[in-house]
Amino acid sequence: MAYLPTKRRRVEEDAMKNAVQYQESALFVGSFMPTLDAKRRIVFPAVWRSLVGEPGRLFAFPHPDEKCLHLYTEREMGRRLARLREGGALDETDRRAIRSFAAGAEMLAWDAQGRVRIGEALLAHVEAKERLALVGMLTCVELWSAEHFDLALPAGSAKAEDAFFGGF
Repeated sequence: MAYLPTKRRRVEEDAMKNAVQYQESALFVGSFMPTLDAKRRIVFPAVWRSLVGEPGRLFAFPHPDEKCLHLYTEREMGRRLARLREGGALDETDRRAIRSFAAGAEMLAWDAQGRVRIGEALLAHVEAKERLALVGMLTCVELWSAEHFDLALPAGSAKAEDAFFGGF
């Protein structure tokens, strides 16, 4: 990099780091409707497995207010943990909340055929029967029972519409 005044150089270096982090972020889009097999596994879509990369695993957290799971890549978990650490010291309420979230979570890894086994407690949280819905939410994947996903389809959101379809 050519010589730049110190402050400007730091700003440009930070911008480059952020650009690299953004480029490395998996952006999950689309939806899939897998079926649970007899061993309570689903096939995680190959296109999304390639976004996750190696090691092939996700972290599954039950949503505290909705009957769905949030599936995060290791990179996204690292980003979220860094943001948590930047927030300063945690009080007892924060620690209890984190303990509760982490205790209810699972690490999911797929086998050679791309199948992922989801624990019974997580399946009970989403009230899964047989068909599920995997929904790309850009930086994570939501997992719903097919029945609850139909009910979760939203009315309009001005903020979301502006972000995706607003003019530049």
